[in-house]
Amino acid sequence: MSIKELLTAERVTTNVEAKDWEEAVRSAGRLLVDTGVVEERYIEGMINMTKELGAYIVIAPGLAIPHSRPEDGVIEPCMAVVTLDPPIPFGHIDNDPVRVLIAFGAVDSKGHVEALSQMATILSDKENYQALMKAKTKKEVLAIMWSCE
Repeated sequence: MSIKELLTAERVTTNVEAKDWEEAVRSAGRLLVDTGVVEERYIEGMINMTKELGAYIVIAPGLAIPHSRPEDGVIEPCMAVVTLDPPIPFGHIDNDPVRVLIAFGAVDSKGHVEALSQMATILSDKENYQALMKAKTKKEVLAIMWSCE
């Protein structure tokens, strides 16, 4: 599946004010729950996984990719993007604070690989990465994230 199939306009929100990393993750999870692609318990799964394993989800400066296991309530493969304003610390020594969260849900270990590969291609481009970090609107986020089509 491609990013365009996984990331719909209803699953993007910008300029979210969160009091801490848990609230930021909840806001991304809420987009997935509200569009019917994960169960409510998936949000807790994302938070618990981060508590268990630490800030490993912060994969680059300003960027976190919260997720959980398929058995934590994924109904169909999906992705959501939340931009934070102001950015929030997640406890990562090098990559805090986080400005962008890209949450995803996978139904198995294979179905989302193409989309993650596309995401890596998009984010490895310095201009795309910087544009995503500065994005203020849903339209800007989608233009960047869908640019790999």
